[in-house]
Amino acid sequence: MLTIRESIRTGAAIIAGIAGLGLMRFVFLDYVPPESLIRDLESSMFVTTGMRKPAMVVFAVVSISMMAVFFRLVQQRWPGRRGVKGLMFGASLGTIWSFGFLTGWAFLGTTLQAELLNSIVDLIALTFAGWLIGLAVGRDVPSSGHSMSKPWLAILLVAVGFVFVHALGARLFAGFFTATADLLLVPTTIPQIVLLTGLGLWGGVMYVMLRTGLPFNNIWARAAFFAFGVFGHCWTWFHVFFVIEFAGVLLTTLLVGLIGATGVFAGVITYEYFAYGRRRYD
Repeated sequence: MLTIRESIRTGAAIIAGIAGLGLMRFVFLDYVPPESLIRDLESSMFVTTGMRKPAMVVFAVVSISMMAVFFRLVQQRWPGRRGVKGLMFGASLGTIWSFGFLTGWAFLGTTLQAELLNSIVDLIALTFAGWLIGLAVGRDVPSSGHSMSKPWLAILLVAVGFVFVHALGARLFAGFFTATADLLLVPTTIPQIVLLTGLGLWGGVMYVMLRTGLPFNNIWARAAFFAFGVFGHCWTWFHVFFVIEFAGVLLTTLLVGLIGATGVFAGVITYEYFAYGRRRYD
C-alpha cells in the first residue's frame, strides 16, 4: 500500500509526466496517421465529434499511470538507484513505442523522417515520465551479486519467439480482418522482418535488464508478467491509439499486441528451460 506521501508524489509524477507528453505532442509535433489508413478506414467518433484532443489526454493519462503501476511492481527487487531505474524503465517503454512508430514507415507507407521525429518526441517524454515516477515511488536497492546465465541466449530466444509468433499470427488472422489487416503488420519484406527482429531483440534486452526485479517465484507467472504485463501492455497500448483515429479497429489493435506478447512469452519460457533446466518447471 502506498503511504499518503507516496500517493501524493506518485500523483504529482504522473501529472508531470502527462504534462510532458502533452507538451511534446500538442505543442511540438501532433501525430498524423498514415495516409493509407486515412484513405481506407472510417474516422472514429472522437475525430468526427471534435473529441480527438480530450481522447489523447485520456490516452496519455492511462499510459503514464500504467507505467507507474508496472514500475512499482518491478522496482522493489530491481537493483539500482531509484531515479536511474525509473529513467531506464521509461526509456525502455519509449523504445518499444519507437519501434511501433517505425512500423508506420515499414508497413504503412509513411516517411522515415516523420516516424523518427515521432519516435524521438515520445521517447523523450516517456523517459522523463519514468525518471519522475522512479523518484516518486522507487527505492534504492543494493546489488544482489547474482549474475544471469547466458543473457545473450535470452535476447536471442525472445527475438526469435517474437518474430516467429508475430509473423505466423499476423498472417493467420489477416484473412479474418480484411478491412483492418494492415494494422496486423504482416511481414513480407526484408526491412519489415529486420524491424520486427529489432523489436524482439529489444524485448530480450528488457528481460535481461528487469529479470531480477520481476515478481513471482514461479517461472510461468514471472514470464507471463513480463511478456503480457511489462512488454505486452506497452506494445498493445501503443496500437490502441489507432482507436482514437479510426472506427472499427479496436479488436485488431488488441490482437496485434496479444500476438507479440505471446511471442515474447514463448521466448522467455524457452530461455529459462535451456538456461536453467527442467527443474525450474517442477
